[in-house]
Amino acid sequence: AVVFSSIAGRFGNAGQTDYSSANDLLCKCMSNLRRTRPGTRGIAIDWTAWAGIGMAARGSIPEIMKAAGIDMLPPEAGIPIVRRELTRGSRGEVVIAGSLGIMQEEFDPSGGLDTDAAAKLAAPAILTGKITGMGLYSGLTVETRLDPREQPFLFDHQIAGTPVLPGVMGIEAMAEAARALFPGQHPVAIEQVEFAAPFKFYRNEPRTVTVQTRFREDGDGLLAHCQLIGARTLHGSDQPQVTTHFTARVRLATSAPEAPQGPVPPKARGAIMPAEAIYRLYFHGPAYQVLARAWRANGQLIGQFAKGLPPNHLPVETPAIAAPRLIELCFQTAGLWEMGRDGKMGLPYRIERLQIFRNREPARAKLHAMVTPQADGSFDASVVDSRGQVYVALQGYRTMALPETIAPELLEPLSKLVMEG
Repeated sequence: AVVFSSIAGRFGNAGQTDYSSANDLLCKCMSNLRRTRPGTRGIAIDWTAWAGIGMAARGSIPEIMKAAGIDMLPPEAGIPIVRRELTRGSRGEVVIAGSLGIMQEEFDPSGGLDTDAAAKLAAPAILTGKITGMGLYSGLTVETRLDPREQPFLFDHQIAGTPVLPGVMGIEAMAEAARALFPGQHPVAIEQVEFAAPFKFYRNEPRTVTVQTRFREDGDGLLAHCQLIGARTLHGSDQPQVTTHFTARVRLATSAPEAPQGPVPPKARGAIMPAEAIYRLYFHGPAYQVLARAWRANGQLIGQFAKGLPPNHLPVETPAIAAPRLIELCFQTAGLWEMGRDGKMGLPYRIERLQIFRNREPARAKLHAMVTPQADGSFDASVVDSRGQVYVALQGYRTMALPETIAPELLEPLSKLVMEG
């Protein structure tokens, strides 16, 4: 069953209450088929206004649409859509439109959220600068201005002289945004983390990091869909270029997950790679030189967490909730394996699932990353203390290789480390 609805049925339209309601009823009837007649596929197509044919093409309506920022649909583009949706197996409601203009504008600039009250509710956080609204389509929006000349995690994380937001601080930003309105909740898992594009601070100038978060209930907890966005105006353009850099799903629950017991890290034997050799390969500055040494044991690569690191961020007393430098420990240890195996450095690309069992980086415990390469090219990793208590666990970590090859004299000790039984 295919019914022709309207964008007015999906978004509503001033002066068309009855028309909007009737079109929405069509969509609800098609949705109801899933339950009442599961063997019947129902599709409701929400058309935008047609150009050249139909009522919307008459009189002054095209000019009104143009003024409202709504694109009209040419028949040659719209007519084949019915066949396309049928053959691709679509069910439910499908919106067919270009720009929707004022239909997607918020009725209230902040979405109705009392931003002052929200700011008082949020716990102190590194990357939760200003809560600006709770939009119907954008969700909760948090904006944070970062200066690479001030924050250690930026001036100690530069690639070819350009500060780059560490992926682990992107995870921190999304975890903080997810619980900004729910300070009593804990991020029990961070899933489907995607590092789509590096967030660079060009010419060492400040930039605003924006995190948008949409929430839904998931069992007894909340699931927050987050995206970290950056905007910059390029030379010769009057419109900002908006890029989605990172995305993730953050699961929130009322109680923090208890730390499980894992294997005790094996003692260092055989070929050992010290920090001096490691950071001739890596570009990281002092705050992100998290590896004290690395060695191989039992088919894994073990990375020992460095003691006495400089501050990760300012102000120092603000706690991190996603243990960024412990995640970085896993990243860098896995990176050593990749460089020894492939001869190239990789940047973080994806994590299937991440769990943080302690909400702060410990001051005294001796910690180690235990990284296990998988047959599909990904890595599983955990950070454990000397008793085997797990602090961080990653599954399905992948990287994207940089095109540059590494000098053979730097790779030689690393290749020996990786190839040693």
